[in-house]
Amino acid sequence: MKTNFLNIHDVVLLLTSLECIFLAALLKLLPSKRIQPRSILASFFILVALVLTATVVVWNGDLKDATINHTPYVVAILAGCLLLQGPVLFFYLRSLSKKIHVLRWRNLIHLVPAILAIAIVLGFNLNSIDWQPSTPVDGAEKFARSLVWAMVKLLPFVYIIASVWAEYRLREDLKQVYSSISITELKLAEVVLFGFGVHWLWSVLAYALEGYVAPSISDQLGIFDNYLTVALVNGLFVFGLINTRQLINPVVIAPPKPVPEAKLATKVSAIEKGIQEQKLFLESNINLERFAEQIGLRPRDVSAVLKLHYQSNFFEFINGYRVEEAKRLLALPEYKDETILEVIFKSGFNSPSAFHRFFKRMVGVTPTEYRKQAIEAARKV
Repeated sequence: MKTNFLNIHDVVLLLTSLECIFLAALLKLLPSKRIQPRSILASFFILVALVLTATVVVWNGDLKDATINHTPYVVAILAGCLLLQGPVLFFYLRSLSKKIHVLRWRNLIHLVPAILAIAIVLGFNLNSIDWQPSTPVDGAEKFARSLVWAMVKLLPFVYIIASVWAEYRLREDLKQVYSSISITELKLAEVVLFGFGVHWLWSVLAYALEGYVAPSISDQLGIFDNYLTVALVNGLFVFGLINTRQLINPVVIAPPKPVPEAKLATKVSAIEKGIQEQKLFLESNINLERFAEQIGLRPRDVSAVLKLHYQSNFFEFINGYRVEEAKRLLALPEYKDETILEVIFKSGFNSPSAFHRFFKRMVGVTPTEYRKQAIEAARKV
């Protein structure tokens, strides 16, 4: 992006950077019971602010001779923040349904690309001048620059897919159990995901076309890429202003009402009948509404009883029985030739990934390991 000092593009980007910082502060200051999602989203906007500011420093023509542009630090910040945006957005969407333990190795591994890019930039001393594709560099420096450029352009696209999947899973979970997530919170997540999805897709397109179009057109594609970020941030700012009241005092989705103690035993009995006699957990498409209808209770009453009596939600409750059924089938000699996938569907699950996740968490071993242990135990008897 070839610009002059403090031209209209720079001013817009710097103002948007300040706007991101304001949004991050607002997310931290607004009262909310869901502290972690708000904190992660605030971190996301801080990353956006750093990217926009670093973009101005790197690409501004009048700053080319500045001392800071002859060091690799601004490029390291730019590359690192670009590669952290995807994981942070992914963590944000996951944190809406469950607490994220960021320091676990499975989560820390998402930071590896950013750390690697920073290490390459610092190791090969790629300053702001070398970072620009129009600057001729040779040998290892050229390869290093090309590698980091490919990382910052292509890896975020992977996180678009991962984030879309996380949002889909969130929606599916909400069909199974009443949630404390507010409608406004969900809309905010969808706006962030859609906006930055479009931005990153455009960024990939601009990167793919770079070698096939004139440098002036490539510059325009880059400028438009920046303005997509500006449009998104301002759209989110307007969304926040319009929905400030709902964000401060969220209306949660169908909160369960407490069940009087006198009626609790009757309702527990109805739930047990639905599980033990009707075996509703074996229906792959069962949800809270259908379960309640089958046992003659209201969905809110079922949800409240599950929370009060079983200390569980509907999703966990049903899948617990499905796992027990899977254990039973895996241990039966007549099912030894059945595939794990067949056992999955016969136990009521319609998602192999959900089955394996719940089974490993509840049993401590994989289904294959459990079957092997059960067969060995039967032989000893």
